[in-house]
Amino acid sequence: MTNRNEESLDPENWDEFRERLDAHLAQYGHTLYNLDFANPVPADDPAPVIEALKHALGGHAADPIERQRRMVERRSVATQQLMDRLDPVRRKLARGSLAAAQRWAPVREDALSAMGLAWPTIRRLLLELGRRLTEAGMIGGADQVFWLTADEADRAAAALDAGTSALEDHTGEIEQRRVTWRGQALATPPQYLPASGWITMMDNLMPAHGGDNTGPVLKGTGGSGGTVTAPARVLAGPADFAAFQPGEILVASITTPAYTPLFALAAGVVTDIGGVLSHGSIVAREYGIPAVLGTGVATKRIATGDVITVDGGTGTVRLDGSPEAAPPVGRGVPTWAWVTGAAAATAVVAIVAARHHRR
Repeated sequence: MTNRNEESLDPENWDEFRERLDAHLAQYGHTLYNLDFANPVPADDPAPVIEALKHALGGHAADPIERQRRMVERRSVATQQLMDRLDPVRRKLARGSLAAAQRWAPVREDALSAMGLAWPTIRRLLLELGRRLTEAGMIGGADQVFWLTADEADRAAAALDAGTSALEDHTGEIEQRRVTWRGQALATPPQYLPASGWITMMDNLMPAHGGDNTGPVLKGTGGSGGTVTAPARVLAGPADFAAFQPGEILVASITTPAYTPLFALAAGVVTDIGGVLSHGSIVAREYGIPAVLGTGVATKRIATGDVITVDGGTGTVRLDGSPEAAPPVGRGVPTWAWVTGAAAATAVVAIVAARHHRR
């Protein structure tokens, strides 16, 4: 990383900043934007992290310590209010469900975050192979190695090991693959096939809303409570992160751990895909901002600059910015029920897996 004002900074402060940034990237630089290791991770390109840090230092992002303190207070009050309204039997059941949700819901996020642990190493190895294949004339740049098939890469590596200095040119094939990929990226695959029969009864459990979302109110799953009206910022990927401004509503197809720095700046979150245990829901609840997940069409129906209203309690997004007109629609299941139910299901899976491992 370079800074045009680096020479004017105190050397000790600059060195300490670099050490802290390097330590952060060493611990969290594997977080993913998506599962395609052809895309950089923060360890390769920390620009999104730097952008979020700039806003934090400028006072535009919420103080994380103060935010956590307020959340602890609200959680304690809400928990006590809930327990006070229940009889002893239901109070005991509620405490058990709440404990399960608090214990197991974070496991989902930890697992997702850890999925990219190998990505920095994979990328370094493949880019080094790409550099050598470029020298041998097989590809036009190190990053083109990601467009080779596994068999092509293996054969090319074996040829290099055997001492071959010139390899067959694959740049034409790579360009054609890129064209095909760009075309396929425009398609939205169905959530399940065939789209008929008994499986349609599972619509409410799918990661995207399966009903009609053509009106002024988009329906999804309420992942984090609260209501906010603000301009939207539609993000297609990390290349758009630098344009994100504090107080905007983050709209994306899906969010992953690498999106987390933006949650400190966002007023709310809306996604095409996701549920109460998805990254967007978990982190939005942690940051205390409204979130509606799984609308199916948010990135198609919403444009950057549109003023929208996100209601995490009803799981709706109003497109004309009028919160008072938003009807109480949604999937008919309150967020707390989804969270506790999903947490219980996760617990069952974990217990079964543990028993199977012991055997």
